[in-house]
Amino acid sequence: MDRRDLAGVGVAQDGLVEGHSDWSRKRFSKHFPKQNLAGLRNRTESFASRFAHPAAPDSSRMTIGFTPPLKSSLKLGFAAGVLALTGCVSPPPPQPEEIQVAVPDYWVSGSTTGEFQPQSWMSDIADPRLEAILAEALQHNFALMAAAARMDAAVAGTLSGRSELWPTLNASASKNESRRSSASGIQQTPVSKTYGVSGRFNWEIDLWGKLRNGYRGDLADAQAAMADFEATRLSIAGRAAKAWFNLIEAEQQLALAKKTSDAFDSSIRIVEEGFERGIGSALDVRLVRANVASAASTYEQRLRNRDAAIRNLEIFLGRYPAGEFAAADSWPEIKDEIPVGLPADLLLRRPDVMGAERDLAAAQQRKFEAKKALLPNLEITLTRGTNDQSVDNIFDLDGRRVWSRVWSLSQPLFQGGRLKANAQRAEANHRVAAANFTNVALTAFKEVEDALSEQSSYARDYQLQKVATEE
Repeated sequence: MDRRDLAGVGVAQDGLVEGHSDWSRKRFSKHFPKQNLAGLRNRTESFASRFAHPAAPDSSRMTIGFTPPLKSSLKLGFAAGVLALTGCVSPPPPQPEEIQVAVPDYWVSGSTTGEFQPQSWMSDIADPRLEAILAEALQHNFALMAAAARMDAAVAGTLSGRSELWPTLNASASKNESRRSSASGIQQTPVSKTYGVSGRFNWEIDLWGKLRNGYRGDLADAQAAMADFEATRLSIAGRAAKAWFNLIEAEQQLALAKKTSDAFDSSIRIVEEGFERGIGSALDVRLVRANVASAASTYEQRLRNRDAAIRNLEIFLGRYPAGEFAAADSWPEIKDEIPVGLPADLLLRRPDVMGAERDLAAAQQRKFEAKKALLPNLEITLTRGTNDQSVDNIFDLDGRRVWSRVWSLSQPLFQGGRLKANAQRAEANHRVAAANFTNVALTAFKEVEDALSEQSSYARDYQLQKVATEE
């Protein structure tokens, strides 16, 4: 199961090493294999629909031998009813319409050539050292390891939450000893011993879909955790690249400070010799000495900045900050203009936006679950076992059999307003998630608009600074 299969979080990171949390990915892919769904692109494509999930248990196959034979028609009717009620549980559908602002069809600040392609952004930067840096960072960064562990916990919680859809089955063995007073109260009866084994089958029938809503919420939470991990992974890659570029800048600043200091060192002797010959003044000597000291101080500052940049990069690489990483002395070249695609496509690529959307989907399912908790619930409890005074007969299921079958239908009547308060809180949490989803999406749109508006300005500024340097 590769990066693009992680709940559809298809971040353009091909070419980089795989991240952590193989356990989560393997476990999630084992229990939730991919399925092909038609119509994924209705206004926007969503990663949530790429998973199919195991069907709820088939009651017709759960013959545990703890109940008396039922009539065939009753068995078939019961099985068909349960299958209709439970069915196949899949994640909640995408909800791009929950964005509470109008999204334009094209970027306002400008356009780029070509549509966005899910390829490695590393291919746009001709820097083999940067590729090695990002590979090492994604493999050994401890912040990313912590994010992977959080994702593992979320996926494990989802797997345990699935058990609510299944019946429970318990087995027990018992030995009872008792002694009572006789009717006259003078003597006691002999010690009575009984032995038994029993099995208990209990199942809450999901009449209204409450349990399915809870499980769908768990699935959405797991998908959100995966998206958060991919967002952290992308952030680590970006910050490591930025740390590398900061190191290149610090190295160039240090080289410039060194040249400036050497130039002043060369000029101070000339000024002092002129003063000795009576050509210059004492003020000239003092000024050049001040410039030499200032240039040397600047050099020390640049040296500290360069060493700090090296240690900062080493931290991203999971290394001890020894300040030994070798810096480059030139900038890499960006091959082509980077295509950004359309605003709506951003919802498919930004893991932070997809994570916020999955949080919204989970909150919606929690709201449905809380409302359905006000409805009646149906449970079936089946027990069968043996009971005898001799331990040798406890496995005699024919002659020593005891059993019971209980159907229970319960309706909450009064719980001090707890259920209604839970429903109101879930409704409020859904509104919070909707607002947060819109805010995260707007932040993503802003970052792209800022980059587009600044791109041409930076290009002009670069050309002007080249002219100033040459002159």
